[in-house]
Amino acid sequence: MSGLLKRFFREHFRKVLPFSILLVLIFLTTAVWADDPEKPEGKCKSEFPNLISDICWKCLFPVRIGGKKILNSGSMPDNLSNLTGNPDDFNPSDYVCSCEDSEGETHYGIYVSFWEPARVIEVVQKPGCFPFLFGLDMGEAIDFYGAYGTKGKGRENYEEGKAFYNVHYYIFPLMWIMDLLVGADFCTDWLSEIDLLYFTEADPLWNDDELTVYIHPEATVFGNEIAQALCSVDCLTTSVGFPLNTFFWCAGCWGSLYPYTGNTGVKDSPVRTTSLLASRLLARLARLPVPPAIEWDTSSAGAKCGGILRPLLKKSQYKFSTIFPIPETKGKCCHGLGESTFTWGEHRNVPATGEHQTYLMWRKRNCCLKLL
Repeated sequence: MSGLLKRFFREHFRKVLPFSILLVLIFLTTAVWADDPEKPEGKCKSEFPNLISDICWKCLFPVRIGGKKILNSGSMPDNLSNLTGNPDDFNPSDYVCSCEDSEGETHYGIYVSFWEPARVIEVVQKPGCFPFLFGLDMGEAIDFYGAYGTKGKGRENYEEGKAFYNVHYYIFPLMWIMDLLVGADFCTDWLSEIDLLYFTEADPLWNDDELTVYIHPEATVFGNEIAQALCSVDCLTTSVGFPLNTFFWCAGCWGSLYPYTGNTGVKDSPVRTTSLLASRLLARLARLPVPPAIEWDTSSAGAKCGGILRPLLKKSQYKFSTIFPIPETKGKCCHGLGESTFTWGEHRNVPATGEHQTYLMWRKRNCCLKLL
């Protein structure tokens, strides 16, 4: 009897085993796919802008010498302290200035103010895709810590209700490239060519909120309802003028600058989400610079001879203009950090094809333009 039972189970097991293995494989594959964030398809396309038609050159203005306005275009706003309410917004009153170079030689010039096109910030879903670099796709070659971005899930725990994007940070000295300034030794960054300075795919902190708190513990202080409610004030002032630098944890109408990661609960508007993450990276590089990726204070009184380090982002010295998918080229055509996207950007989102946003960052310069 025992022999018959053994033979029965052996034959039965031999028939059922392949089917059981197939069911296990299907279950495991389904589980992996269910946990994997949604991956955008399609190749990485070139989206390098036309330097004439895709750039809002009005954002360069106003231009001042010794604090006096000499050039403007369409009454472009300027971050003067009497208008912004920020005591650290500086407007030079001297006409003549002097600076020492690296060899100790003193040079004389005139004190000028203008808005410099300084950086390009690209916010993408697909890691390793660099549309601004003519569609360079590095695949997984540099994807050490990056992840596929998603509009509705976070990378850290894939929770519904979160979004995640990767951010690329380029130096873009447009005025230097097009020879629009002469004697600009103290009015530009020391890098004078288009280059990729930072990308979050190689950053172990960008997709980990908990690890970031250990590096930036002050994030826990501003994670309460009162601190976030104050951001509505920053939203209002930014939308009618310039942001309040004292509310350094706020990005105006876009959300909170903390934590300094690519995870955010702001997901209903791709334009607002990508703008928030772009400003988070700026704040991160001001607080924790990774040379040569450094966000300088270029508009305070001490920045006459070049940018100075400032651990908290000076929000009022920034303006942005969209260069992809729909460039900002008409009307005001540039917006402050935190300005409501309903005034400039919600119509600039292209469903399906516009899977990333690219912004040109304009930064205020108060500097000594060398003459002698």
